[in-house]
Amino acid sequence: MAGRWHPERAIAGEAFADEGGGYARPPMSPEETPTYNPRMHRGGKLSFRSRVTDGDEDAGEFLVLGGKNPPPLSDLVPAGHPHVEIEIGPGKGAFVVAATEARPDTFLVGIEAAPGYAAVAALKLRRSGRTNGLVLVDNGKIYLQDRVPDQALDAVHVYFPDPWPKRRHKGRRFFTDDVPPVLARVLRDHGFCYVATDNAACAGQVARVLGGAAEFARDEEREASVQALGPGHAFTPTNFERKYLEEGRVIRRYAFRRLPR
Repeated sequence: MAGRWHPERAIAGEAFADEGGGYARPPMSPEETPTYNPRMHRGGKLSFRSRVTDGDEDAGEFLVLGGKNPPPLSDLVPAGHPHVEIEIGPGKGAFVVAATEARPDTFLVGIEAAPGYAAVAALKLRRSGRTNGLVLVDNGKIYLQDRVPDQALDAVHVYFPDPWPKRRHKGRRFFTDDVPPVLARVLRDHGFCYVATDNAACAGQVARVLGGAAEFARDEEREASVQALGPGHAFTPTNFERKYLEEGRVIRRYAFRRLPR
């Protein structure tokens, strides 16, 4: 996965491959101001996250800046990993790191829209010493649509997505009516979409959108059994989960199985 940074391509905001076929990124600085990227939403709650830093240490090959032309999934996942999963919005990376430890035969790709949080998560992966995961800066919803091939994933994890409660922002929500066909395409038969949220309105939308999709069925037995397996399998750990449990909030968890084609 290691690659060499090409500054002339960085100016264009594009992903790139080096001679060895890998993707790389430059060191990030708090003063960095990303140029407009049509794949990403402007403003909103994510804007503050770009200022999150974790010292001067570089995450290296564990952080990929997608830019306007992010690499396809096949370029991110090394050979030898029979199982591939994506987490949408990993934040500071608690679940991605735990999953790479709990399931070394699975390659985890975290897709985070906020560069600062992505850098923190990727740095944690680098420090862990494990090589079965990385973090990509991109719009997770769009990435599933145009960079992930059919039946490529064993699972998609979406934990505590921004509910975007304002009506004018409803198009930014992850679980919109156009998402089930995308998830159904990229998931293998009997693959799962795992969701956790503390927001009742978001939970209702998940239940309506995925619960009403012909390609999916909620699997409550799986919800219970995967939690019993411990951290890194599904749902836990995440920073939001820890915070909201401490606050006494109700956490709603869902496992939707991709029915056979």
